[in-house]
Formats: sequence, structure tokens, C-alpha cells
Amino acid sequence: MQDIGNLALILVTTLVLAHVSRLLKMPAVIGELLAGILIGPALLGWISSTHTISLFAEIGVIILMFLAGLESDLDLLKKYFKPGMLVAVIGVIVPVVVVFGFAHLW
Repeated sequence: MQDIGNLALILVTTLVLAHVSRLLKMPAVIGELLAGILIGPALLGWISSTHTISLFAEIGVIILMFLAGLESDLDLLKKYFKPGMLVAVIGVIVPVVVVFGFAHLW
């Protein structure tokens, strides 16, 4: 019964903060993520991690990624593919080289 109350609290909080986020001309997902931070163990600690909550959280992440994929513009992805890959490669290679250099000096 506690899980149902926790799920209801999560649902209401995310709906309210998503609506507030839209009113502030921001994406609803910002409010939804802030709701998780607010009521989760990071801030208020109203929701503790149980098996049921973890299961619903994983399902929620899958749905969020699916919806993000549906909203993706393929023309923009094609346009920014090369700069995006350059940033991604540099973001991986530079830290690896720096850490390797420090490790070698150590």
C-alpha cells in the first residue's frame, strides 16, 4: 500500500512541476526531472528506493528515451553529425590521454 502512495506522490508532483515548467516556457521534462530531485533521496527524501519504485523508474526512463527519439529531427541530426562526433570523440580521447599521462608520471 505504501508503494501506491509513493507512486501517487510521484505522479502528482511530476504533473504539477511539469505544468509549472511549461508556464515558465521550459520543456516539461525539466519540471519532471526537478520533481525527482525534489522528492527523492537527493533533497527531501520523501521517496525511498524500493523494488517497485526502481522498476517504475526504469520503465519511465525507457519511455522518456522513446519520446525523445520520436521528437528528434533527422535533418538536424544529419546537419550536426560531424561536429557532434568531433565533440564526442574529443570528450573521450582527451580525458583518457590526460589520465594516462598523469598515471604514467605517477
